Amino acid sequence: MAGISLPCLASNGFKTAVFSPKIKTLTVNVVDNWGVPPVIELEDGREIEIQFDELSSQPTRFVYTLTHCNADWTPSQLQQSEFMSGFQYLPIQDYDYSKNTRVDYINYKIFLPNQDLTMKVSGNYLVKVFREDDQSKVILTACFAVKESLVDIDMEISSNTDIDFNKEHQQVSFSINLGNNKTIQAQDIKAFVQQNSRTDNQTNLLKVQSIIGNRLDYNHNRNLIFEAGNEYRRFEMITTAYNGMGIESVDYFEPYHHVSLKQDLIRSKRVYSFDKDQNGRIFIRSANAIDYSTESEYCFVHFSLLAEKPFAEDVYILSEMYNYNLDENSRIDYNIESKAYEKTELLKQGVYNYMYVCKKPKTEKAYTALIEGNYYQTENEYTLWVYHRPFGGRYDKLIGVKTF
Repeated sequence: MAGISLPCLASNGFKTAVFSPKIKTLTVNVVDNWGVPPVIELEDGREIEIQFDELSSQPTRFVYTLTHCNADWTPSQLQQSEFMSGFQYLPIQDYDYSKNTRVDYINYKIFLPNQDLTMKVSGNYLVKVFREDDQSKVILTACFAVKESLVDIDMEISSNTDIDFNKEHQQVSFSINLGNNKTIQAQDIKAFVQQNSRTDNQTNLLKVQSIIGNRLDYNHNRNLIFEAGNEYRRFEMITTAYNGMGIESVDYFEPYHHVSLKQDLIRSKRVYSFDKDQNGRIFIRSANAIDYSTESEYCFVHFSLLAEKPFAEDVYILSEMYNYNLDENSRIDYNIESKAYEKTELLKQGVYNYMYVCKKPKTEKAYTALIEGNYYQTENEYTLWVYHRPFGGRYDKLIGVKTF
């Protein structure tokens, strides 16, 4: 849950997620490059780091597997020998104990590729983690991608959209230049766009609008219009000695620290205010630590959103702290007595971005309009994923990624 986790691109596909209450702070990053999507170039020497904590004083024997996936994060048709070299159910041997913390935990790390496992082809990859003594239950899943840059991408974001002008939306336009690559045909391209790593409002399987020479243009497509949203809310919890940004109080009730955030207010129908956020990400840090992975404390963090009455829709906290998943873990409930949405979460020290969104039951897409508002000035981050599967092909190559 630090850095950028790569979510799935379809509601029925795999995603970065945790399935055990003992597992905390799942992160998927490019090594030494926090703040970018977890994507590495095929055979360029870079590594993906998957990191997580287990709330325990003793290590558990975990093993992991690797799955190659289609563009929509469903399993591809490739056999194991076609997409990887190495073995499945490898033990996680890189782990360490927490040090000088009130909450005991073990920190685990997986680096890919490694001497026991390498990826042979581009595309989406899924890591599944199991207990060695119970491989019937998946503890967590982590998504990353491997690309082979075969196309050039130009991208533009505008508040002058096909439905309004400088109001509540932003529209993405982009072009894909195939160059002299004769093996790539327009009809074999799949393109996806994400806003701030969100999966609920992403655009899927976009069709090309026009073809000019070797350039594919995607312009004036209503599927590429997004709610503008608002800048993410932030709090900084790097010490228990004083109140950081966005924190009302830090208290110690044996045996844990409790951090109460300043009460949040509804921001819709207000004047836009710029803030330099990290577009939903979190960054694990502790003021007194040398090794942030094992010396950062866990604290109970108390969220409160003032609301005169509950909304008709469910309310969720959208953040990397929940790997951008909108489910029972990220839902925040209304307290009639305090007239506020309230939630308590055990979080590792660091800097956190979050916002509140509404979502109707049994629907995928969440909305920012009711609580956060939509302001065309918001500085969102958009990422384009370009896949290619030629006629008769058995898997989707990832041939281009662009973040704007």
